[in-house]
Amino acid sequence: MQVQGKRAVVTGGGSGIGLVIAQALADAGCTVLITGRTESRLVEAAATRENISHAVCDVTDEAVVVALRDRVEADGGCDLLINNAGVMHRYDVTSDFSLAKKLQEIDIDASGPVRMVHHFLPGMLRREAAIVNVSSGLAFVPFSQAPVYSGTKAFLHAYTQSLRAQLAGTSVSVVELMPPVVDTPMVAELDPSFSRMPPEELAAAFMKGLAKGTLEITPGQSSQLRFMRRAAPGFIFGQLNKQARP
Repeated sequence: MQVQGKRAVVTGGGSGIGLVIAQALADAGCTVLITGRTESRLVEAAATRENISHAVCDVTDEAVVVALRDRVEADGGCDLLINNAGVMHRYDVTSDFSLAKKLQEIDIDASGPVRMVHHFLPGMLRREAAIVNVSSGLAFVPFSQAPVYSGTKAFLHAYTQSLRAQLAGTSVSVVELMPPVVDTPMVAELDPSFSRMPPEELAAAFMKGLAKGTLEITPGQSSQLRFMRRAAPGFIFGQLNKQARP
C-alpha cells in the first residue's frame, strides 16, 4: 500500500509504538490523526509533525468511538486504521491483583480493535483502505508473567486472520503487525535479559512491510517465535518463561 496522500487513524498514538508509526506515516506523506486518553501527551506528540493532528478517544467508550468515526468521515474518511492502543499488566495469579485491571486489558487490547473495526469498516469499504492490527510475537508464544495480555494478542491474531478471510475480494486489506519486545515505557520493568528493538527500527520494518503488501509483519524475534512455535513449541515456551512469576 502506498500511503502518500492517504488519511490514517492511529489509536494509542501519543507515545511508544503508536507514535513512531504515526511519525513514519507522516514522513511518507500521510495525514495522520493520533488518538489516546491523555490530551497533554497527544498535543506534545502531534507537535512533532505538521501533518499529525490529535483527538482524545478511549477505545473502550462506545459513544466516543462513534464520535471519532463521525469526525473522520466528515473530514474525508479513513484510508488506514491502525489499532495500536494497548496496556500490559504483569502479575502473579496467586496475588490479589485487581480484577478490574485484568478486565481493562481485555477491553482495551481485544474489545478495542473490534469496536474500532465495527464502526470504521463501513466507511472504509467505500475506498481502497487497510486495517492494521498491532498484536505481538506473544500471539505465537505466551509470556506467562502477562497472562491476560498474551491472551488478548492470541485473540487479536485469530480475529485478524478471520477479518482478512472475510474481506478478501473487497477494497479493504487486513495487515497484522506483530512486534517483538520494543524499547518503550510499557516494558521498562522487564528483566534486562530481554532484548529490546528500538522503536524506530520497528517503524521502518512496518513501513517496508506495508509497501510490499506483507500481511503478517513479524520483525526481529517475532519471526523466530513464529518459527519455533511450530518447530519446538515446548522448548520455546520454556525459554521465554524461565522466570515463571513476575
